[in-house]
Amino acid sequence: MILLITKDLFFVPTVRSAADKLGSEVRVALSFDSEKVSETAADQVTAWILDLNSLTVAQIEGAVQALTCGFPGAKRIAFGPHVQHSRLEAAEQAGCEQVLSRGQLSSQVDRLMTAWV
Repeated sequence: MILLITKDLFFVPTVRSAADKLGSEVRVALSFDSEKVSETAADQVTAWILDLNSLTVAQIEGAVQALTCGFPGAKRIAFGPHVQHSRLEAAEQAGCEQVLSRGQLSSQVDRLMTAWV
């Protein structure tokens, strides 16, 4: 299962469609809330994808650490607008394995998803 944390409901079908092609489920959290996120069974999550647009730069490290602890075996992916360099850098420094611009994720989601499920 892929855990997608985003407020952007228009982006959800893009990720869900790619996951469906591979027979994987996508669970969506509309915001980062450690209690709600922890309700998801850790052993079922193969990857989490964090939309950096929903967090301040100061919140990114804490969110990445909480997700990493909550889903220890999951791949750690973050994405955000390409013009928000500070958010992308903060996610990389916090330990995300892949940090992508929104455009990169959108255009490569099918190929990327095969590595995440």
